[in-house]
Amino acid sequence: MKGFAINYVFLVAIFLVVLVIGISIIRHFYTQGESKELIPEPDFNATYLCIMLNNSEIDFQDFKDILYASLTGYCTDFYATTKEKITIDDIERVVASIDKSIQVIKINECLLPTTNSGNVYVSFNEVEKNHNIYLKGRPIKISDVLICD
Repeated sequence: MKGFAINYVFLVAIFLVVLVIGISIIRHFYTQGESKELIPEPDFNATYLCIMLNNSEIDFQDFKDILYASLTGYCTDFYATTKEKITIDDIERVVASIDKSIQVIKINECLLPTTNSGNVYVSFNEVEKNHNIYLKGRPIKISDVLICD
């Protein structure tokens, strides 16, 4: 019985190397868009934080955490009283630190748009200390968030 000729073994080896390299190149281009995580996973339980801080007084750090939870779909309805003044510029800085592609849009009425665009809608220029603030989002990741006073 004759064995494989040596050139067939080399052809099979070259074919396998080309196949592995081709698959890795395709996998690289396929996962290139998915490898960038827009919003990093929190190191705290955002849903629990939203429930525990709801209807309470919050400082700016708590507000940033709740805004993150609202953007990621962990917190859909939140109502609290502020311990500090919060401006639309503060909100823009927080949103930019989470994801630079999310826009902060000033609106006149406290109404969330029907079509989700992944933006933050704010109905005020600033909220004074000891005023109420309301955050409304959708239960999906990168949802629209409405912030009203």
